[in-house]
Amino acid sequence: MNRSLLLPLRAMVTVMFALVLALALVVIPIPQRAESKALSTVEVQILGLNETHGQLVPLSSGGTQLGGAAALATYLEQEEAENPNTLIIDSGDFMQGPAISSFSEGECTVDVFNEIGVDAVAVGNHEFDWGQDTLQERIAQADFPFLANNIVEEATGETPEYLAPYEVFNLEGVNVGVVGVGNPDTENVAIPSNIEGLSFYDIQQTAQAVEDSVAELQQQGVETIVLTAHMGLVSPTEGPLADMLNLLSNKTAKEIDFVLAGHIPLEISTEINGIPVIQPLGNTRGYADVTLTIDQNTGDVVGFEAETDSVYTQEVTADARVQRIVDRCAREVQRALGEVVGEAASPITRGTGETEMGNFVTDAMRDYALHIDPEVDFAFTNSGGLRADIDQGPITLEEIYAVLPFNNTIVLMDLTGAQVIQVLEEGADHPSYGTVQVSGLEWTYDANAPFGSRVTEVRLPDGQLIDPTATYTIATNNFMAAGGDQFTTLTQGTNVVDTQVNLVDAVVHYLELYSPVDPQVEGRLTTCQGCSLMLQP
Repeated sequence: MNRSLLLPLRAMVTVMFALVLALALVVIPIPQRAESKALSTVEVQILGLNETHGQLVPLSSGGTQLGGAAALATYLEQEEAENPNTLIIDSGDFMQGPAISSFSEGECTVDVFNEIGVDAVAVGNHEFDWGQDTLQERIAQADFPFLANNIVEEATGETPEYLAPYEVFNLEGVNVGVVGVGNPDTENVAIPSNIEGLSFYDIQQTAQAVEDSVAELQQQGVETIVLTAHMGLVSPTEGPLADMLNLLSNKTAKEIDFVLAGHIPLEISTEINGIPVIQPLGNTRGYADVTLTIDQNTGDVVGFEAETDSVYTQEVTADARVQRIVDRCAREVQRALGEVVGEAASPITRGTGETEMGNFVTDAMRDYALHIDPEVDFAFTNSGGLRADIDQGPITLEEIYAVLPFNNTIVLMDLTGAQVIQVLEEGADHPSYGTVQVSGLEWTYDANAPFGSRVTEVRLPDGQLIDPTATYTIATNNFMAAGGDQFTTLTQGTNVVDTQVNLVDAVVHYLELYSPVDPQVEGRLTTCQGCSLMLQP
């Protein structure tokens, strides 16, 4: 072989090897770049509560215990142990409920939420049940913000200083904006004096408020945005929350990564206007478990997983610190409300239409009112004001308080027969507020007729038809008297007197006189289809 040719060949091989090695060195970092990209994401877990309603003790369902604050705390702790980048949020109405919470005007539930480590709550309509002064006391007590971007002061149009429209949390370098949305219907379901000076946006205005909050957060560089809303769903596609979300622009809808629904304790997982929506079981019986995978460089959500979980009380060990709070509150209630005040011969339950509980409470109201004014003819109360059932057997003051937790009082007023008919129209299976409960009359409505034109017959105890031109004295509660649950006709009554007699006291007095009680559904309300109108005497 010619050596003069061999040397250049070897040189060429050496050069080619060097080039290959250089190329290999260029390729090697590529897997490292892929690994670096994977490390630039962070998983944020959001645990969502709905309609907690002060349910600090477990509920029983078919022999199974569900919920309770101490069991819920354990479930949430276990979830957070798997991912410390966790936010716990609530969609409102978390304080008012059984006596264990309502007796302290929500103080016990705020203590529990502080211990659990709740990060933010939306402002529900029941947060106003004890007035704004008490609400501000609970806010001062809380280690978490109360959020609502659609509640403003009438005088200024600004968010009250004790509330905030949203809160920003930083987790592993990623900012997560949590926007709170109150209930647009609060003006219809709260006592006016409790919300005096405040204005609640309607659904259209609320949608605009959400648009504004999202834009403000993006201006602050926040790309991960979550809504906690005290607005709910009755199906995967229907409900006030669906109506509001469908009003959002495509641009805003794309920027909202998740919505925690509220106000309705029905479990629903869905997507509305392209936005994932989870509505977990209420009353501490369940929670939403959502994981957002977020690009740490951009703040954008690049992955979403969600499920709803149930809280099976007996499957976990109760959180000891939360249990101590619950036990303390239970002892306080027992000392104050443990007295047996009567006996139920059978269970006294709620439901739809005429109910045993409705008959029991309105009879007690009318009976007490007759001691004040012997001319009282009828009594009315709203179904939404009856918050619990009563078991057969001894009735304690705590049980009465659980049924009637709002400190409502008996109001007397005069109405014409025509106005009485209109009150019944306003309570003839209202799509949002149910059926008005009555004592002292019998009435019929046509279920096929449109709401507002349903009542076909109203009769007095002696069987005579009500006289539209006559004047009748009625007893109701102060919430309804102020137009609550859209009973607007009651705001037109004359000779109005708030007796300041608490409904709880009226029921206790009734039990003292008539216990044991055995109220039944007895035909005070009849529904028909296509029945004839019989309103003139």
